[in-house]
Amino acid sequence: MRFGWVLAGALLLTACGQETGPAPGGATEGGSSAGPASAQSDQPARPAVDYKAISGYDDGWYLSPGWPGEYPPGFAVLDADVKVPGRARPNPGDPQDVSCLLPQYANYQLWNNARTNQDKLEYFVATRKVMVNVLEDAEVEYIGANGLVPLSLKKGDQLTYLRYVGEGYTVMSFNGQEFDINEGELHNITDLGNAELEEDLWVRVSCLGGGHAWLLFDEVVREKGIYPSPITGYGEADDILPGDVDSVREMGSPDAYGLDARGTEVIPPSEE
Repeated sequence: MRFGWVLAGALLLTACGQETGPAPGGATEGGSSAGPASAQSDQPARPAVDYKAISGYDDGWYLSPGWPGEYPPGFAVLDADVKVPGRARPNPGDPQDVSCLLPQYANYQLWNNARTNQDKLEYFVATRKVMVNVLEDAEVEYIGANGLVPLSLKKGDQLTYLRYVGEGYTVMSFNGQEFDINEGELHNITDLGNAELEEDLWVRVSCLGGGHAWLLFDEVVREKGIYPSPITGYGEADDILPGDVDSVREMGSPDAYGLDARGTEVIPPSEE
């Protein structure tokens, strides 16, 4: 197979959760939602995982299954004998106390169901909650069960940013409820544009020789022998074929994509 390349960093549309994916506006901190999502597989949903309990993140973070983006990021192991530092618990404050040998050619990407099932992978994202202030009276639309529904906001109201979904949509909390709202509708009426957003993308992998490790995407993708996953088509992902290693390697490091971990294009200061 030769790759019809789509930049693995083009992560800008709907989120795909673990196998079934988080439902827009319905992903919970316990990871129990499993509504409509991009490129759902035919695999049955797994039992909900209490990510807060296993990670130790405090209440300032929103934890939900899957990684954001219509084309979620991932990483592939191109070299033999790649050993990466990981953690026994998915919390960046913990030391990297697990050394994990990864299988050559493995592609850790949400759509690679064969790898997910074989290794019983677990993907989740921790997003720092951010308060967003409404600057003027306005009406926005959110995704309801039967389509778009209006939501009235008043100057002085506060929303809580919970996670990015895709296609410009973000999960926001308002008055104790969660809503999928298009960020474009919020930028002119709130201070969302000034928010400093922070996400941690975690995956639990099986290590060769036994044991497991939690890997943080921003860290593991910079390890020698690890490269961002190629995208071969929407909803499609497999382990790397030996004959495609050079092509994957040529795509380079995450910095070569000009994208941040969220998949947003990074514009150099000189071009702003």
